Amino acid sequence: MQISARDIDHLSLTLGDPDATASRLQQLGFTLTPEGVEPRCVCFQPHGDDIPNYIELLQGDPPSLSLAMNVAELDGEERSHAWETEDGFMIDAGTVVGETGGPPSWFPVRHLTPEAFMEPEWIVHPNGALALMAVHAVAEEPAKLAQALEDAWRASTEEIFDGCVLVKTGAVELMIWSPPAWQLEYKAIEVMAPERLPAIVGVTVAVERARPLQALLRANNVPFGLAEGDRVLTAPDHAGGLMIEFLPQN
Repeated sequence: MQISARDIDHLSLTLGDPDATASRLQQLGFTLTPEGVEPRCVCFQPHGDDIPNYIELLQGDPPSLSLAMNVAELDGEERSHAWETEDGFMIDAGTVVGETGGPPSWFPVRHLTPEAFMEPEWIVHPNGALALMAVHAVAEEPAKLAQALEDAWRASTEEIFDGCVLVKTGAVELMIWSPPAWQLEYKAIEVMAPERLPAIVGVTVAVERARPLQALLRANNVPFGLAEGDRVLTAPDHAGGLMIEFLPQN
C-alpha cells in the first residue's frame, strides 16, 4: 500500500485496560479528553491547522501500538464520537480510516473535524507539554525499514548515525533505532527492545521546562531518568508501552 502522507497524525494504543493507562498518563501530568467516551486522548498543540497530533487509548485485545498517517484524501471507514467540554459544549469528532499496513502497524487517516482534537482545555497540560515532536521505533535493520516506509509514505529519510535513521513526512519525525543503539541512547531508564520487531516504542514530547516537570513527577511518585540536554525520561510501563522523552524548550 502506498499513500501520500502529510505527517504523523497520532498514535493509536489498543489496551486491555485503557482506564489504567489513562490514570498513569494523568500522573505524568497529561490532560485527557473526558471519561466515558472512547477513545480517551492526550492532545497536543498542532503543528498545522488541519493536522492534529494526539495519542488515543482504545479498548481491545491483543494490545498493540499503531501509527496513524495523515492524508488529504481517503475513502474508508468513517468513525465518529463526541466529547462534552467542562462548559457543557458537545465536540463532535469524525475521521475516515483506511486499511492497515506495516510493519510496524500503521494506517492512513483523514480528519473530517480536525479542530475537535485542538480544544484549548485539552491541549494545556500540567506537565507543560507543548507538542509531539517524534515517534520512536526499533528494528533489526533500521535502514531497510526506513526505505520501505519512504516508499509507502512518499517520505524522506536520513541516517542520523550508525543505528538510527530518520523518516520524515511532516513536522513529527519517526526515529528508527537498532536494538543496541536504542538501549544505549536511553540507558538512563534501562529500556529493552521488544522481542517482536519492528515495533513502536516511544515518543518525544516538547515541554516548557524540565524542573517543574521533575517536581510534578516526584510529587506523583513517578520514577524518571535524566539524559543529556536536560531530557526527562519515563519508562514504558507508565504509558501503555511507550517510553516518553520530555524535551525542554527553555
